[in-house]
Amino acid sequence: MFLATVFFSASDVLGKFLIADYPLAEVTWLRSIFGLAILIIISGAFGQANGLRTRHWGWHLFRSGIAVVLLPAIFYGLNHIPLAEFIAIIFAAPFFVAILTPLLLGERVAGKAWLAIAMGFCGILIVTRPTPDHFHIAHLTTLFCAASTATLSVTARRLIKTDSLFALNFYLYPAGILVYLIPTIQGWRTPDPLDWLLFVALGFTATAALWCVILAVRHAKPAFVAPIDYIRIVWTIAVGWLFWSEVPDAMTWLGILVIAACGLYIVTNGRREPAR
Repeated sequence: MFLATVFFSASDVLGKFLIADYPLAEVTWLRSIFGLAILIIISGAFGQANGLRTRHWGWHLFRSGIAVVLLPAIFYGLNHIPLAEFIAIIFAAPFFVAILTPLLLGERVAGKAWLAIAMGFCGILIVTRPTPDHFHIAHLTTLFCAASTATLSVTARRLIKTDSLFALNFYLYPAGILVYLIPTIQGWRTPDPLDWLLFVALGFTATAALWCVILAVRHAKPAFVAPIDYIRIVWTIAVGWLFWSEVPDAMTWLGILVIAACGLYIVTNGRREPAR
């Protein structure tokens, strides 16, 4: 899981670098192409590159549709708001997981977790500060990313009983590759050799991060794994300062602490109870 935090942070940094110089559609398309290729390679190395059969095409189509919008939304957020604010909002995902779990899985959420969810959204308001001199539409798109990530996580829990891990990840890619192909061709800017390597690295780090999460959750209890994920906040703030001289102000730090504390409470203590 520690490796996953490194890969996720590296993916965010690479995305922020590349989206500053290349069209949104191109970054999204190349990320999808290389991500799918590396997924096949990694899955093959672990003996998982099989099992695409499914009886749940509707769910996979739903998840694929989310992924089509999620990737460009991530890059848009990275391009327009500081990394510290971006990662803080992304960590609203546990709040959305808790909200969606009763709806999609029929499980109940422990009562105190709802208070943590409410306080967590207050933390998001502190970070975004919806005032004319601070708020940007990218804050909303990043919140959408958190909700979308949570939806993918919850639906994966629903499908993992019948579908392979390879299928869950594989079907996220084809729709985006098709949707962004024409916009990419229309606005194509040929990357230089170094940037080609960065695009490959972007696909690798994002895919490797997801694979590390899968391995971590499979071999360790969620209550142990989830807190480690919050190390991403430290990495992301550090690289934001190192490469873009971004230093969070006091309000952003306060919001980050509130979001992290509430999120950690939910994933470690807000255990879900079976619906009766």
